[in-house]
Amino acid sequence: MKIKINDKIFCFPPYISTTWEHVKSLQVENDLISRTDVLVITMSDGSRVKIPHLDQKIIHAIFAAHLKFIEQLSTPATLAQSPVAELSGFPLKLGITGIEGLNQALQHNPAQAELPDLPEEIIGKIAAIAKIVGPEEIEALPQSHEGCNCLHCQIARAIHNSTESSIEAPHETEEIVTDEDLRFRLWDISQNGEKLYTVSNPLDSQEQYSVYLGEPIGCTCGQHNCEHVRAVLNS
Repeated sequence: MKIKINDKIFCFPPYISTTWEHVKSLQVENDLISRTDVLVITMSDGSRVKIPHLDQKIIHAIFAAHLKFIEQLSTPATLAQSPVAELSGFPLKLGITGIEGLNQALQHNPAQAELPDLPEEIIGKIAAIAKIVGPEEIEALPQSHEGCNCLHCQIARAIHNSTESSIEAPHETEEIVTDEDLRFRLWDISQNGEKLYTVSNPLDSQEQYSVYLGEPIGCTCGQHNCEHVRAVLNS
């Protein structure tokens, strides 16, 4: 196996062969016995790999490749174009596996704890998917880790937050509209005495009529069986 170091792969046999996303940090320590520099690689799971007797040029090349990988992760455009950000390749398998597919595809990665936030458009699509998934599927997804912004934690946080907000959102009170509310009010009617009423136009306060429901029934408008009388009788 040959040595291969670029912005995606770190292969240095027989010590290590992995992708940079599994590397948490690099540092150089001085071996007191051999008086040489030792490259110490801390992995995302907490384990450490040591590579001794490295030439300074090789050490610089390794650090440069790791830096390039980190810079790519810090670019929002890179995140937006990645397969994780595309719904066609998004690791949410609805159906039999449900959201468990997300847990299998994206594991919590402390090495990505300082990733920039995913675009709002992607977060919105994730939240929309979460709303059509059953509660048991949501419960199968682990909670996000506090202070971590890796892809898994960002997605888990978006899903859990969307379901919590939908539960806590108050239901709007439905206003009941009766037939009486739908009826257009043509006249205002007030009783002034026994069998005596005042009928006025709500749009014109100057238009008023007096209606008497005694014997005989009459209205000051002078018309027999007028609409003012009918309005009083229907009130």
